[in-house]
Amino acid sequence: MLGEGRSHDRVTYADIFAVREFRALFISRALSTVGDYVARAALVIAVFTETESEALMGITFALGTLPDLIGGPLLAGLADRFPRRAVMVAADFSRALLILVMAIPGIPLLALWALFFVIRLVDSPFNSAYISTMSVVLPGKRLVKGSAVTQLVNHVSYTVGYAFGGVIVALTGLSMVLVFNAATFALSGFIILAGVLARQATADASRSLLGATRAAIRHIAGHPRLRVIMLFPFAIATTLSCQTLAAPYAAQLGHSAVVAGLLMGAGPAGIVVGLWLLPMLVPDQRAGHVVVLSIVSCAPLMLFMPVPGVALSVALIVVSGIALYYWIPLAAEFTQTVPDAMRGQAVGLLTTMMKVTQGVAILIFGLVAERATSATVIAASGAVGTVMVISLSVAWVWANRPGAITVTPRTTPGDSAS
Repeated sequence: MLGEGRSHDRVTYADIFAVREFRALFISRALSTVGDYVARAALVIAVFTETESEALMGITFALGTLPDLIGGPLLAGLADRFPRRAVMVAADFSRALLILVMAIPGIPLLALWALFFVIRLVDSPFNSAYISTMSVVLPGKRLVKGSAVTQLVNHVSYTVGYAFGGVIVALTGLSMVLVFNAATFALSGFIILAGVLARQATADASRSLLGATRAAIRHIAGHPRLRVIMLFPFAIATTLSCQTLAAPYAAQLGHSAVVAGLLMGAGPAGIVVGLWLLPMLVPDQRAGHVVVLSIVSCAPLMLFMPVPGVALSVALIVVSGIALYYWIPLAAEFTQTVPDAMRGQAVGLLTTMMKVTQGVAILIFGLVAERATSATVIAASGAVGTVMVISLSVAWVWANRPGAITVTPRTTPGDSAS
């Protein structure tokens, strides 16, 4: 739960990395994530190089995100119905095998798309099993620290993968990149198998996947804290206006694509800084920290109304990205508050909410920018986001009165063979 400010309760990186199971989870995730993002970037670039079609490249890129809309609601519950270590290992080995098939030279584009889509579908049960297992391995405030360092690796991998994917595919070819990606997934599976304890499934497998989804939705809707946290992704999505409209905003300032790239990268850079810096500056998370940071994540964007210069624009976007760290303790609270029997399913629904709200927001920003200047749209998104986070923060603090987050007791399933 959010900290009470007592120094002897503070959690350090040494504390979480002293946990053998977390080390295995962290190393496996770091390996597979780096390989996966490099492969995603390489695949998109390779499709464009071979076809010279922006449309086909766009379809390939979209196939990396669309499966989340299906996998989150329908497949994430597999992390509850089956032993979670077994789900993660099966997902890793399945993805490794499918990627090796993708690496076959001359494979038709339709087959490549189909395989890529299935691989992304498998991501949902893996992610839900991973997060649910981490909530057991790192109870209480340790989950916040573990989530922060895991997300840090994810964002760095995203940046490195998309920055160097084109260079790597040009030097080695797509097939070699995919083989490397398959190897990282296989190695991840072996590390989880060796380093994570086998635990029993937490849910009744007799219930249908749709039934499990409906039960999780009802539970979230009926729980004040969970219900409010589920709405925060709407506010987070408003901060994407800077990345979505980076190119037209740079043009509005009279600058080239170089400045557009700088503006586009400022948000992810701020997120990385926040994930690294704020856990050290704010080791014990309190309700007040979440409220302040949530407002800071949106309010600076309102200053785009007077159309600031490049330097100030970048600074505002970086500050907004740093403040988005507030989502880490909220997501940790959500994970730990949901009963273990439906935790994987609930995590999948939260992930889907994030994806849907971000996709819709990006579409809206693009449409509105057809009729208004980019600076106006960014400022308006900041204003809308600020109103949202203030309203949600008030509702969240009220749901958590007298002010500190409490985590409902949960039963850790006993160890058993999977």
